[in-house]
Amino acid sequence: MTIISNSIAILQSLFGVMLSRMSGDSPVAAGTALAYEVRDRVAWLTLDDGGPNALNTEIFNAFFAALDAAEADEDVGSVVIAGREGFFSAGMDLKWMQTIDRDALGTIGPDMARLAHRIFIFPKPVIAAVEGHAIAGGAVILLACDRSVGATGSYKIGLNEVAIGIPFGGFAMDLARAHLVPSAFGAGLLHGSVYEPARAYEVGYLDELVEPGAVRERAGQIAAEAARLNSFAYTMTKQAMRGDLAATISEQAESGMLVPLFQAFADLRAGGDQ
Repeated sequence: MTIISNSIAILQSLFGVMLSRMSGDSPVAAGTALAYEVRDRVAWLTLDDGGPNALNTEIFNAFFAALDAAEADEDVGSVVIAGREGFFSAGMDLKWMQTIDRDALGTIGPDMARLAHRIFIFPKPVIAAVEGHAIAGGAVILLACDRSVGATGSYKIGLNEVAIGIPFGGFAMDLARAHLVPSAFGAGLLHGSVYEPARAYEVGYLDELVEPGAVRERAGQIAAEAARLNSFAYTMTKQAMRGDLAATISEQAESGMLVPLFQAFADLRAGGDQ
């Protein structure tokens, strides 16, 4: 029965993708700041809220829906995650966080871990196209991708949680350790350092730097090349390379250990009201 149920679920998912393509519908809810488009076997997930591309529950759910669609679509060979010029993502939506209760705040850490896990172990290549600030949660998304291309310029990239009063650790620290040089991992994280693109490239946040205006073209080239790789070989190699850390991220997301991480904001609010 389990095999039959799984087969039905797979067929339903594929049928849903076919209907979506026929109707032109996006897997992402209308009005969401995340756009989904498939071009030449590359699924483009473009975050543009007209501002800092801040993360919240709606954006997390949009990413999950888009990644589910990209995985189920056999015509998609790779994924590009992009922001807008000026902002890849500045991390969590602090204004939104001021409006939600303690229980809702407790979902942020697990949701961030689930998104990082989904990208990190995604069975198809995932490329980050960075044309602006990638801070805190935005930098976590960047580090979860397989490869990254950034524009030269004057924006900032980094994990600045300590500098804004959020304890840093868990799965995000493991992702940082896998990418960053010792100085950026050690003193950089302890002091919440952020970096200009050239330095971000040197310390491990970015894999390539190109001129402004050329980021999407280069990311598209990498994604198109990656889409032609043998999917079985790619997926199995990624699993062998990342499986242990992916399992750790998933365990942290589901264990409850990340629930208190952002609930500190509720405590700060309560203290301020006294």
